[in-house]
Amino acid sequence: MKPLPYCLIVLAGCALAQSGAAATNTGYRCTGANGSVSFQDKPCAGGQQSKPFEYDRTAAPPGEGAAPAEPAPIEESPPLQKPAISAVPPPRPPPPILFRCVRADNEKVYYSETGQTQSYQVPAGVVGLPGSRLGDQVRMSAPESNRPAVAAPGGAASIATAFVTVQDRCEQLTPAEACRALRAQLEENLDKQRRADKSERPGLEAEAIALVDKQAGC
Repeated sequence: MKPLPYCLIVLAGCALAQSGAAATNTGYRCTGANGSVSFQDKPCAGGQQSKPFEYDRTAAPPGEGAAPAEPAPIEESPPLQKPAISAVPPPRPPPPILFRCVRADNEKVYYSETGQTQSYQVPAGVVGLPGSRLGDQVRMSAPESNRPAVAAPGGAASIATAFVTVQDRCEQLTPAEACRALRAQLEENLDKQRRADKSERPGLEAEAIALVDKQAGC
């Protein structure tokens, strides 16, 4: 067998090279901003991520003719959790403020939340002014500062029936004393409710509720 001429070998090699070059082409894998992927034989549009690759031109590029790929699901970040707030107990109410007051005319004891009293007039004999007949039988109760001097030309009898201005005296109790006084008032109120008729109970019940509220700081 005779060897082929050199020119024929060169021509055959060129034909094979052209055949191989004609059998491949450049494709582009384009990724959009939303994660969608597409394949095409043209460069990707601006804003898309491009990745070139070689493929057989006799076959369709990867993904051509197929349904477009669905975009990759976007994972949502978990919602921010609010920091746990520890429950702080409410502050304790302040201790009650209470004044023990004594009437100037009969030494009757009562309680006041302010200690402020109004002056009033009583017969001079009630407060036991010296020299009055009525005062000889009544125990003196008001301080000396609340007993103004009374001058009457009619003598002791006129002084006893004359009116003088007096004012009750009050002193503030300690928190412990105030709590004891409030409890005593509540016990007295409950005792009255047991003996009261139906018409008197609503007022006593409202008073009892107020006394309980005042003991919140005890």
